[in-house]
Amino acid sequence: MKIAIFGGSFDPVHAEHINLVRAAAEKLQADKIIVVPAFVPPHKQGKNMAPAQDRLNMCRLAFAGIKNCEVSSYELNAGGTSYTYLTVEWFRRKYPDAQFYLLVGSDMLKDFYTWKNPEEILAQAELVACNREGDKVNFRAEQIRFFAKFRKTFKTLDYVGKNVSSTETRVLCAFGEDLRPYLPADVSDYIEARSLYRVERVKDALRYMKPARRKHSLRVALMAAGVAAKYKLSEHDVIQACGLHDVAKSLDLSAPELAGFSPEEEVPQPVLHQYTGAYMAEHTFGITDANVLDAIRYHTSGRPNMSVLEKVVFLSDMLEQGRDFSGIDKLRRLFYEDLDECMFQSLKHELKYLKRERRDIYPLTEQAFEYYKENRSL
Repeated sequence: MKIAIFGGSFDPVHAEHINLVRAAAEKLQADKIIVVPAFVPPHKQGKNMAPAQDRLNMCRLAFAGIKNCEVSSYELNAGGTSYTYLTVEWFRRKYPDAQFYLLVGSDMLKDFYTWKNPEEILAQAELVACNREGDKVNFRAEQIRFFAKFRKTFKTLDYVGKNVSSTETRVLCAFGEDLRPYLPADVSDYIEARSLYRVERVKDALRYMKPARRKHSLRVALMAAGVAAKYKLSEHDVIQACGLHDVAKSLDLSAPELAGFSPEEEVPQPVLHQYTGAYMAEHTFGITDANVLDAIRYHTSGRPNMSVLEKVVFLSDMLEQGRDFSGIDKLRRLFYEDLDECMFQSLKHELKYLKRERRDIYPLTEQAFEYYKENRSL
């Protein structure tokens, strides 16, 4: 009997999860595929996660039409941090005569070396990996590395998954975007009915923005949410700050929402909206988190000694995929490697541009540049 186990947060389960299961069923000729939603995946803390029961229900909806596929609540019932070696061990005891496979995406394959007790997993199951568009994992090189470490090989699927990310799906949901291109209709309807992945006041703030500004804010949130886990940030806070960062961009100071706002002295017009945005976030939308408010308040100028959230929002605003200027690819690479160096190089680029265009330079931006120049790690 051949059994393939497919674990993950499934937060939410999307079309590529389903396609991977179908491809594995055909490749392995599996008698059973067991989908196992994790209670708390060790690499997912800080995510804007849906409740465990909702993720289980979404998986049951998504995989209902696949023959010999069952959704197990084992890890959800066990509670605590979900470790794959314990899950495989449990199913091995349940099906002692079965041949087990463990399905992983290329991103999980690269991280497998950091999993808890990977040798115990490989003693009980064979890894089966699927590549994903854009990942560009060299499976031949990875096989050499894998064998050198574990003295075992892994299987690969011919199927290459589309580059669909659960993180991106959660951001799209928070912004009220149509999820049907990425999720099964039943799952999309379930998310809507249960109001999952909502982030307070983001959709309300978008009503103040023109379509182009809304698209920009979405791209900023997508970029920032993509590094939230890496930099140990709350995904909720990241999405909220990005969703509201430009909320006052189109408002005049005479707008009712800005009654009581006192602008800072000598603030250049392109910088002013960071202050009016923070004011609106607090006084119109009721945001009380100081970290979120400061990320909005300094997203254009920067400042010395910024918090990680402030840096991520500042840089995502400058480097989101809709931007295009000389040197942006280098800055984007730094964004994923070294935030402080990225801040230094980005501020350097910004000041050079402002001087070349003879624009007003806000003192806080110069102070931020000097701070990151003095505190470079290189």
